Amino acid sequence: MARYIREEVLNQPDDFVNYMMNDFLTKHGFKYENFKGQMVYRAGGGLIELPKFITWSYFNGVIHIEAWVRVLWLPGVYGKENDMSGFYGAVVKDMYKKDVEQLISLLHQPLNQSAVQPGMSQQPGMPPQPGMPPQPGMPQNGPILVQGVDTSRYANFALGFGIAGLVLSWSYLGIVFNIIAIIYAVKGKTSAKKGRATAGMVCAIIGLAIVVLCFLGGFIIGLLG
Repeated sequence: MARYIREEVLNQPDDFVNYMMNDFLTKHGFKYENFKGQMVYRAGGGLIELPKFITWSYFNGVIHIEAWVRVLWLPGVYGKENDMSGFYGAVVKDMYKKDVEQLISLLHQPLNQSAVQPGMSQQPGMPPQPGMPPQPGMPQNGPILVQGVDTSRYANFALGFGIAGLVLSWSYLGIVFNIIAIIYAVKGKTSAKKGRATAGMVCAIIGLAIVVLCFLGGFIIGLLG
């Protein structure tokens, strides 16, 4: 088992930890499902972005997080667990590792204790216990003033790489930039700057379409010549 494992002493209220984990999982597109006999949170799974997995538990003030990726060779055929090290998929793995580290940092943030009500219920859609599937419709008795997970930077990256990929769509570098732009756009679409993520996605798709047309045009010219 090759996983990126973090264990941190938080000593934070259970409701706060549940809320932050649910916020992270929702914004990064994780779904709770059975994968090879284990209940895990999973995101991704296409040819562009490596499938990402995470499990977590919180007990006696200590949070335990395990995160990893797998290579998708064919639909339903996965490689071994990867702890986000190594060259293959380095961009995606580095992004995911930084996301988990940002989450750990946010979990350590000081709370406005006056906003934390004793016995406060969980936020809607939050897992009632660590590692359990989300239960929608849970009531809440009081707000928690906290800094949530922010994916706006991915929207900015998506737009930047999308424009660069469109300009360089005639080159191999443009292909790389366009693929990176799509990866960032998917992650940035849940942020307050989702318009930039969408614009980056559009630029990347147009850029890749130009690459395909150029390839087909060259192939046809080669046949005719």
